[in-house]
Amino acid sequence: MNKRETQAAETKERLLRSASSLFSQKGYRATSIREINRSADMADGLLYHYFPGGKKEIFFKVYEDSMSKALDSFKERRNIEDYASLPLVQMLEAIYQDFSTIVIDNIDVIRTILREEEIQDSIVKADALGSICGNVQWLTELLNIKYKNGEIKEMDFECAASTILQLLHNRVMGIAFGFSDKNMSGMRQRYFEHLAMLWKAQPADLR
Repeated sequence: MNKRETQAAETKERLLRSASSLFSQKGYRATSIREINRSADMADGLLYHYFPGGKKEIFFKVYEDSMSKALDSFKERRNIEDYASLPLVQMLEAIYQDFSTIVIDNIDVIRTILREEEIQDSIVKADALGSICGNVQWLTELLNIKYKNGEIKEMDFECAASTILQLLHNRVMGIAFGFSDKNMSGMRQRYFEHLAMLWKAQPADLR
């Protein structure tokens, strides 16, 4: 990368940082292109040189970068074999706790998505929840490993994975709106134990 390319990359990064900060402080709708430029100490209109699509394009870039980092962070915490090596209840709790940490680390962009109707439809198509957690297929594969290990019975693993994703979705909403789950740990433990009981392999299921 030559000096000009390096400078261009640094300028784009400054604009992205400024936009991300303003979006989290004021929201998408209330943030103007001029404010982003000035926050980055750039001339008015320069943003369009790097992001021809304007404010929506730069927001989606902020979103994509955040979700990409979130997914990488989730995968770096534990790979699928590490989760699969845990007893089922502990595995579900580990997924919940790791996911919660990732959501908290990316809460600004998530809150912006939730409160801005103008961009929600497009974001929903990108599957924000799936971007963070991996997707239903990742969880389906994890449950399949548990089945092959003889720990759970054969079932509709995709539906079972969707059950886990729904719990994680509720966690996103709870964190986004400032609800603590400190008083829910006992109920969550019971819920995970209930799932483990429902999914437990019976002697006839073992191969």
